[in-house]
Amino acid sequence: MFWRKKKIEHTPPRPALPAPELARPPMKPALPGLEPTLEERTLGIVAECTHGARLEGDSIRFPDSGLRLHIAFPDVDGPNFRMVARLEHPDFFGPLVETAAGYSEKDKQKARIASYEILNCVLAVLLPALKGEGEAMPPVCLWGRTHRFRACVSNLLLRGAKEPPDNQDLWSRMKEAILPYLGSKSVYWIRLYMSNTGEGPVCEARINGRLVPELTADLTARARAWPLEGVPMKSAKQYAVLVQERETRVSCPYTWEEAQDVTRKAIQLYESGMESERLPEAVDSLTAVPSLAEDVINFMPELMTKALLPEAKLDSRFTLLSNGGGEPVEVRFTQCRSWDPIYAAVDAHLREDNPSRDKLMTIVGASAMTHALRSALHSGSEVKGLVLCQSFAISDGYQLW
Repeated sequence: MFWRKKKIEHTPPRPALPAPELARPPMKPALPGLEPTLEERTLGIVAECTHGARLEGDSIRFPDSGLRLHIAFPDVDGPNFRMVARLEHPDFFGPLVETAAGYSEKDKQKARIASYEILNCVLAVLLPALKGEGEAMPPVCLWGRTHRFRACVSNLLLRGAKEPPDNQDLWSRMKEAILPYLGSKSVYWIRLYMSNTGEGPVCEARINGRLVPELTADLTARARAWPLEGVPMKSAKQYAVLVQERETRVSCPYTWEEAQDVTRKAIQLYESGMESERLPEAVDSLTAVPSLAEDVINFMPELMTKALLPEAKLDSRFTLLSNGGGEPVEVRFTQCRSWDPIYAAVDAHLREDNPSRDKLMTIVGASAMTHALRSALHSGSEVKGLVLCQSFAISDGYQLW
């Protein structure tokens, strides 16, 4: 591992897709004497406003597309709230998650705010994308395979501004830069957000929910050059869904759930104090997919360190070095299927299992990131200013999925 301190072509804006077709089927009545929950209110509004949607218990099913939507409000503090929408589909490798925050004194208004986000930011782009609509994107080549995608793009949502910088929407600005971050997954969910306030810019570029530092930096530079012109804040938000054409899809030999399960079991092996020489064989025995075992051995200690040291920044790119001496291959974490479920397993372990410091150090203490941070601190660098770049050794038979 090493570290470094860290132009995109402009393309004309394109028209965005319209909102989903509206309908008004009857809502499921609440039980007598019971006020509906925030989740029930929001699901009811979404189902009422989306053609063909069916309320089924604590979720909505969209039979025409096979999509299922779950909604939760994990954080409600008086008028402040945060909504989490979880979307599942047979073509998704793992669930897609979208969050929204808002402020309202009344539950009815909270539900309206949350349902607006779901209808206009999520379903307006996801439902047509799953039907095969959208513009064809240039092919993506990864690990000797070619993947072709179609992109559906939402309207550009502006606040405090009538036009975006340079009169160019976020997708037109970023789509060429996003292409190298696509891999073999069937669906990629892109969220672009840019804002400027009197205190500076706040920006995010996320792919399948994960923040991408380099793309975010591009939006941040653009936001700094966006004059406020007397308003307290300007913001722009846009979504895109990229669906891979079926002719170029590959079948992954493991599932999201299996990758999580193997990671949780591997964490137990590491924390048991097993000798480091025995760990690779022990982790390999947890799965019938050797490449998944290699990913867990390579990624899990680094992601554990990242979770415990959030001020340390990771470059989205890492290098895979073959033991057989082949050419190094540069890969982005969004192109590796196992990265997300491994990270999710690490996060769940830290939240649910409350491991002791001694157990954590059996994993974190041996990670390459920890060694790089120690070296940087000894040389007088500050953790906050570092961008860490990683490299991992792989076997000759390794496959990137």
